[in-house]
Order: sequence, then structure tokens, then C-alpha cells
Amino acid sequence: MTDHAAPPPVLVKNAIPHLRSRWWTVLLVVSLGVNLLIAGAIAGRALRGPPEGFAPMGFGQLVPRKFFGDLPRERRQELLSTIRDNRDEFKAMREQGQATALKLADVLDDANYDPEKAKAVIAEFTTGANSLAARGGAVSMALLDKLTADERILLANAIRDRASHEGKKR
Repeated sequence: MTDHAAPPPVLVKNAIPHLRSRWWTVLLVVSLGVNLLIAGAIAGRALRGPPEGFAPMGFGQLVPRKFFGDLPRERRQELLSTIRDNRDEFKAMREQGQATALKLADVLDDANYDPEKAKAVIAEFTTGANSLAARGGAVSMALLDKLTADERILLANAIRDRASHEGKKR
């Protein structure tokens, strides 16, 4: 038996790019810039929290999320329980809103379009005790009834602060 040693690996010249090349330097700098931009966006989102526009429908327009962040943890949990207790009802109302939208689509699609039927479907969605806005108003009032005088002032300031930021976005 003959011992044959494996041949030495053949290195292909220029298989590894020459890092002193001007193009590789530009590519690395651009890549670093993109990575820093993405990391900055993630860090900014983590520090600022979700945008106010994503507040839950029904009461979120009246009670800014920032207000809850300014409260002590125990008090925040106590007040948020008012909202949590109504979460399933809000979900059902949003689903009902989807059904109402489909009902409106059927009225609009009817060959014998009747504007009064469309008006009735829209009124069903926007008014009455079963509307999302009415339920949100009731939850907001229940929340306001639990606030101390200092918390009401804090809420008023949070609402004004959000309104001033909204005005700057436009």
C-alpha cells in the first residue's frame, strides 16, 4: 500500500476580494450606514413606544396612551382594568362594524339603490347605545369617574400635548 498524501489545496488567486479596493470600501461604508439607520429606527421605536394613532377605537381618542405612562404602576393597572374589562365588548363591536360595512356594500350594490337604506345603515353604525363611539364614551366616563383631581389635570395636559403634536404633523 502506498501512502499518498493529499495534494495541497489549490488557492485560486483573487477568490477573496482585495479589501484595499475602493469599491469594497464604499460598499462596507454604505452597508454600515444602512445597518445604523435600521438600528436607530428600532431604538427610536423602542424609546418612544407605539404611535398614538394606534390607540384602541372607542376611548383611545379621548384618553392618550401617554397619560397611562405617566402614572405609577399600581394606579395604571387599576385604571387599565376598566378598559380591559370591556375588551371583549369592543372586539365584538368592531366585528359588528365589519358586518355593517358589508351591509352597506349590499345596499350600494343593489340595482334599486335607496339612499334612505344607506342612511339607515350608517346611522346604525354611528349612533345609538350599540355604537362603538357610544360604548367608548361610556368606558371613558367610567375611567374619568375613578380619577383624582391631580390625575384629571395630568390627563388634560396629555390631551393638550397630543393635540399640539397632531397640529405639527399636518
